[in-house]
Amino acid sequence: MGRISISCLFPASWHFSLPSQVLPRLLVPSLRQLLFIGLVLCLIGLLYLLLVAGKGHASWIRKENHFHRHLARVTDIDATDTSNPNLNYGLVVDCGSSGSRVFVYCWPRHNGNPHELLDIQQMRDQHRKPVVMKIKPGISDLAKTPEKASDYIYPLLSFAAQHIPKNKHQETPLYILCTAGMRILPESQQEALLEDLRTDIPVHFNFLFSDSHVEVISGKQEGVYAWIGINFVLGRFNHVHNDGEAVVEVNVPGGDQQEALVRKRTAGVLDMGGVSTQIAYEVPKTEEVAKNLLAEFNLGCDAHRTEHVYRVYVSTFLGFGGNAARQRYQESLVRNTATRNKLLGSTYWRDSRVPPPGSLSAHRPAG
Repeated sequence: MGRISISCLFPASWHFSLPSQVLPRLLVPSLRQLLFIGLVLCLIGLLYLLLVAGKGHASWIRKENHFHRHLARVTDIDATDTSNPNLNYGLVVDCGSSGSRVFVYCWPRHNGNPHELLDIQQMRDQHRKPVVMKIKPGISDLAKTPEKASDYIYPLLSFAAQHIPKNKHQETPLYILCTAGMRILPESQQEALLEDLRTDIPVHFNFLFSDSHVEVISGKQEGVYAWIGINFVLGRFNHVHNDGEAVVEVNVPGGDQQEALVRKRTAGVLDMGGVSTQIAYEVPKTEEVAKNLLAEFNLGCDAHRTEHVYRVYVSTFLGFGGNAARQRYQESLVRNTATRNKLLGSTYWRDSRVPPPGSLSAHRPAG
């Protein structure tokens, strides 16, 4: 039986020999050996992917948990204790282009800490559901019958009045804010609708309400309110930051501090309504922004403290809301289809021996 000898002098002197019958089996592995080797390689690759992806997943989990902690401010809230005499209430009616909603808010007395904002929350009924109601269509649909504006909004205010303790009505502010659906109306029609609300609401309800509490807000105001609402719910105005949260250094407008203030990074907002779209995000003091696109405001309870002063870029696009865009798209389809059919029809009937529609009756035999 022949043998094959293999020797090596480096790094050490060694040699061995193999029978000639064994060599073919080593050089040509069996199917079972190939499957085993493939399985081992797959397991090694899978282990590597798990180790690499695990780090990213852990980071994602931390961010997800952080998000849900703030989301709990909205979802995991007990029913509002209306027997608490220290609770204050407020009403906001959002008159949009496709409908109107009333939101009821409540908050305890401020704790006196100038670093903290009011703890405003949406009121919850006995089933822990948000106290909110919507009606359709939008108030702008009453442009030709403005005398019906107060009747239109009565169900919303009646609903809210049932949830707020009666002894609190007189000190509960009511704001009625109309958005893009009203902005596209002529000013005379806007004023007629608002005047009917100013006149009739105080007759039926005892809320804290004045003429200035009902208005058609600008697109800039609408963008600012959306930006404040989103960042308030996300807890971005709470300057006590935790590890892992994004922070930013800002030079607060009007601030006297020599060092930049470190606070949580705020979120930008793209708010698409029915008729308009707003974009809003915070900008640093060093960034130049046109005054008509900039809003500066202090959310704090002390006008002399500037840690809650924000500079926000706001841009609004009237006519680019979801409903308005869809309507333009549908009108474009109809217009293009009508034009195409007209062109195709005139070409077809010019080249065809069949008489065009409408002329068939002229060639139809009588009887």
